[in-house]
Amino acid sequence: MSGTYHHEQTGPDQIHVPYAWTFANQAARETGVGVDASGIGKLARQLDDNSLWMLVDTDPITWKAAGGGGGFEPGTRMLFQQSTAPTGWTKDASHNDKALRVVSGAVGSGGSVGFSTLFGRTATDAFTLTTAHIPSHQHALWQITDGDMGYTSSHWYISYRSNAGGSITPKLTDATGSGGAHSHGLDMRVKYIDLIIAQKD
Repeated sequence: MSGTYHHEQTGPDQIHVPYAWTFANQAARETGVGVDASGIGKLARQLDDNSLWMLVDTDPITWKAAGGGGGFEPGTRMLFQQSTAPTGWTKDASHNDKALRVVSGAVGSGGSVGFSTLFGRTATDAFTLTTAHIPSHQHALWQITDGDMGYTSSHWYISYRSNAGGSITPKLTDATGSGGAHSHGLDMRVKYIDLIIAQKD
């Protein structure tokens, strides 16, 4: 800890500095050796992360972040688009290949399918159609109106002869199709950026 004040000069080049104290780390700053009430409103420099802190009280010793990266409380978690955590932060490697979800309540995590697995080339589940899935439709039949049949009827007939007689038997067309299942391909490869989660030391 240095007793150099902001109105004095320090170092071999006699450079003016804007802070009254220097501390090696947060623990040393919070101990506040050499700090008294006359220093309220003055700045301290924390060397391990080059942050600046303003003394706001001495009973107990209380500091307010004044810049230089010291604006985040220890334990604060943030997203960064870089492979390693910034100085003074620790990367959280417990979350990998996951999507982000915004909530208004308590935070958490869940799910079982990785982001890369879900948002890749995939296909729908196999599905087999039944007659219940077929839209309502009709098939055309031709009515025989040949007068040789000898009587009048409201029924429709299908016959290869114009004078067919005997009982009327309904007929169906032959069934077609194999009744197999089918699926559809999906390409879910959405554009993305990779982020890390880091926590303030």
